[in-house]
Amino acid sequence: MMAVPTPTDHDRAALDTQAHDWLVRLTSGRATTGDAQDFRRWCARSPQHAQAMAEATRLWDLTRPAAKAVAQRMPAMDVPPRAAIAVSRPPAFGRRQFLGAALAAGAAGFLVVRPPAGLWPGLSDMTADYRTGTGEQRRVVLTDAAAVVEMNTQTSLNLARGAEGEPPVLDMLGGEAQVLLDAARRTPFTMTVGGARLVAAAASRFNVRATGGEVCVTCFAGSVELRDGERVLVAGEAQQIRYGGRREAEVARAPDLATVGAWRERVLVFDDTPLAAVVDEINRYRPGRLIVTRAELGQRKVQARLRLDELPHVETLIAVSYGAKLTSLPAGIVLLG
Repeated sequence: MMAVPTPTDHDRAALDTQAHDWLVRLTSGRATTGDAQDFRRWCARSPQHAQAMAEATRLWDLTRPAAKAVAQRMPAMDVPPRAAIAVSRPPAFGRRQFLGAALAAGAAGFLVVRPPAGLWPGLSDMTADYRTGTGEQRRVVLTDAAAVVEMNTQTSLNLARGAEGEPPVLDMLGGEAQVLLDAARRTPFTMTVGGARLVAAAASRFNVRATGGEVCVTCFAGSVELRDGERVLVAGEAQQIRYGGRREAEVARAPDLATVGAWRERVLVFDDTPLAAVVDEINRYRPGRLIVTRAELGQRKVQARLRLDELPHVETLIAVSYGAKLTSLPAGIVLLG
């Protein structure tokens, strides 16, 4: 029986460096389908490769307990803070260790499909018909659907072709987009998001945002129907429909149309918004991740108008404005305490 070669310290250090390089690339906001395929091939090269990647990705798990403000949706782990920077070395591979590495390889493949904390695009996002990366915006003209779709950051859409003579259906996997329908449309426009169906008439304009398991549909003009089973809700101009997660679907007046659509002008508007919610929104537009580590800091209210080109160094602005202490970690993770 052929023995599995034992990696030297030099080999292990090189694999650790390569694993961290992969994390940086995958969290850069510019990862492509090709990157995902190359990543999977790299992990499959040997058990040592898979183990190095599995150990490196623990960095995100180790930073989660520090972020009490977002810990409700992240599992806690009792690990010393210094371990967030260290990468443990894989031992010589006996039978049991080899099986563990095989599981690690499977876990590494899973990271492509469902990344930790959404730090890079999942496989379904990378293979979507239309996709925007972190901080990217895009305008798509759907000729067959007689619609224009303006896509915000981290948005993925698929266009499902219907049977002959039937209009296509737009499926939003996640993100945010504004849909403008041609006044000459002869049939309603249909879009699926969050497990429900949206139907809009010709000349309608509406904004759809699907993040964190919740969906918010804001109607700017015309009307939008939410069809969820036998239930139908209708939003007219300046009204919103919210649903998903633990929220019961409801129609309400939109708080401020200019604020909802400000992203189209590459601006974010916050009006008496808790800092924790502001940071969650900022994270959608910049590589890496900002994490608020003190609950009281996350509850501070923010009144601000930020241009997207200000976000790469927004942590400095937060530190100056709110006295937050900054701790920088690899792959663009910054703790705000």
